[in-house]
Amino acid sequence: MDGHKAGLTPESVNLSHLSSISVPIVSAPASYDLRTLDKVTSVKDQGDAGVCWTFASYASLESYLMHGENWNFSENNMKNLLSSAYSEGFDRNANDGGNRLQATAYLTRWSGPVEESDDPYSDSSEVSPENLSVKKHVQNVLFLPDRNGSLDNEAIKWAVQNSGATYTTMCYNGTSYSSTNYTYYYSGSSNTNHAVAIVGWNDTFDRNKFSQVPPGDGAFIVKNSWGETWGENGYFYVSYYDSKIGTSNAVFTAKNSGNYKSIYQYDPFGWTNSLGYTGLTTAWGANVFTAKSDELLKAVSFYTTDSNCNYEIYVYTNVSSSPINQTGPIFTKNGSTSVAGYYTISLDSDVQLTADQNFSVVLNLTNLDYGYPLAIEEPISGAGGSSKATANSDESFLSSNGQTWTDLTVYYPNTNVCIKAFTDPVLPVFPGCTNPPTDPDQDGLYEDITGNGILDFNDVVTYYDNTYWIKNTAPVAFFDYNNNNLTDFSDVVILYDMI
Repeated sequence: MDGHKAGLTPESVNLSHLSSISVPIVSAPASYDLRTLDKVTSVKDQGDAGVCWTFASYASLESYLMHGENWNFSENNMKNLLSSAYSEGFDRNANDGGNRLQATAYLTRWSGPVEESDDPYSDSSEVSPENLSVKKHVQNVLFLPDRNGSLDNEAIKWAVQNSGATYTTMCYNGTSYSSTNYTYYYSGSSNTNHAVAIVGWNDTFDRNKFSQVPPGDGAFIVKNSWGETWGENGYFYVSYYDSKIGTSNAVFTAKNSGNYKSIYQYDPFGWTNSLGYTGLTTAWGANVFTAKSDELLKAVSFYTTDSNCNYEIYVYTNVSSSPINQTGPIFTKNGSTSVAGYYTISLDSDVQLTADQNFSVVLNLTNLDYGYPLAIEEPISGAGGSSKATANSDESFLSSNGQTWTDLTVYYPNTNVCIKAFTDPVLPVFPGCTNPPTDPDQDGLYEDITGNGILDFNDVVTYYDNTYWIKNTAPVAFFDYNNNNLTDFSDVVILYDMI
């Protein structure tokens, strides 16, 4: 590959079935370039490691966050922690290939993203520190359908305009590249082998600039991961008529890492297979969790396996041998997703949980046509597989009607449903206050001490008056603004400087 590495490997789930998306497609301009809008981060160099997919994933995520933020996340941490050297790693070496589903698994289980400065990139590194500070919580990941033709570009254009750089795959062959014009056009049928990011397009890009002339004008502007000395400062132009560009597309998005404090999950390997019932496009899945402390259930997450999926969410408490009980759900919500992917759905009202209480998240998913609506994590053997996936009985359940349930491990050993739950702690009300403290900026620290929804001098006074009370009554970490494992006068000063 012109002396460079690629590294894309096949996904365990075939998503070629994804149907067209029903999003509001607004007429796109004839040309669009995120570079001119300052909405792409710098070009990186993957070196001799086959980890293009980590760079393409972060090209998308970093671009999405560039509405006022500029991040440089650690590809090193992703590629290494997803290797077989780690308990939650796939069957791959640290510097071998991967794909968007593996990147999604790493991000949605809260292993990352971590900052580049905390784990700098090395194409020969195989070891990374675990439990580094996670800077964002990846909430939604969209899996756009493959293009159906050379001019079927509306969905990709919509994604780039609305969310930034878009992860995509292609088949790179050096003979199809023109180093004179930084152009690429491949018309063959070989499998995709390289992940990159689309950052724009030009509908009138001259077809005569390609080494082999395609049938028409037009090109995507693509960010590569082979350094700034390759191509046009690290970018190149891929013809609309390329036979492989625009496949396995993804958009990675995130929120502040303080939005939820705890995660309940059984699927660190993410979506590795799908389940459904013969003749049906609907299926029920459920996970039963045990609350670790007094908490508030704030949100749940799951995958949708096709475009235009309808979902129903039910939350039960005090469940035992089944994910439902005669008392009925204490929370319900329904909705739809227009694009397949991973979604975090916030609950309209908090669900109070007590320590050691069993609770369940029950999910009903209905596709229009695709008969495998339920994403599961199961052991998959072979290169890049998830052979380390494990499960216990009484964790995940499956049903065709929402009434009769089967423990998933009865038929599928070491298999779980891909459903997560997100909670916040129940914090005590400070003396003299009416409401518990809140975290206005969702950074994981509670600055609104009085719980009145604003940050003012009363918060500083209340904190100062109750420094020792915090030590004895509340989780110190939520009020330790200088991160020294103490609540002291330095925290009071920091809080004062915030108002």
